[in-house]
Amino acid sequence: MKLNKVSRRQFIQWSAAAASAALAAPTGLLAAEPALKRTAADQVTLGNTGIKLSRLGFGAGSNSGNVQRTLGHETFNKLIRYAYDQGITYFDTAQSYQTHTWIREAIKGLPREKLYIQTKISSPGADPLKAIDNFRKELDMDYVDSLLVHCATTHNWDDERKKVMDAVAEAQEKKWVRAKGVSCHSLPALHPPPRSRGSRFTWCASILKGPGWIRRKKIGMPRAMLPTSQGSWRN
Repeated sequence: MKLNKVSRRQFIQWSAAAASAALAAPTGLLAAEPALKRTAADQVTLGNTGIKLSRLGFGAGSNSGNVQRTLGHETFNKLIRYAYDQGITYFDTAQSYQTHTWIREAIKGLPREKLYIQTKISSPGADPLKAIDNFRKELDMDYVDSLLVHCATTHNWDDERKKVMDAVAEAQEKKWVRAKGVSCHSLPALHPPPRSRGSRFTWCASILKGPGWIRRKKIGMPRAMLPTSQGSWRN
């Protein structure tokens, strides 16, 4: 039995037509699944803590909180509510920003279980645990979702801030804090010496990359987190 001869040109034409049909067909073998689009309002998990928060956070500390306080309560409250209405549930404040009470007033009436409130401790005084308890009172909540050691700049910040770290760990045991971490404002703080590499970051559930060496002029500062050994959550 003789096979029909197919020219090289015909073979190329037929192959191209078949490939085009496969790509065009919804169920074609070569049809790729559309990539999921990530948005600022996506609810993501913080490492292996199980804590949910929006991918984008609203920072209440532009120029150490001066920008937010200059807005006045009414405008600040509207910004918080607008962010929440757009799906933002992660709100960042700090002891040094002096915006604890501002956040407290702005989130009144919102479901606490849907919010991720993060604050930071920098000047604890003689009793860091008492300072942390005072944060809860200023925010008018039983717990904060995340408490960070604020503005670490040296390579040995874990030695310098050991008293504060111990207080944060104790507060977590008391269930005043759900997750603990550090806010780094320099490269040395992010790159510890080999002798302690890993140990300080094992202690952390999150590392906040602070804009200490970058001037930002935004009303709501996006916050970026790095994964730690406790999980692989990414911004």
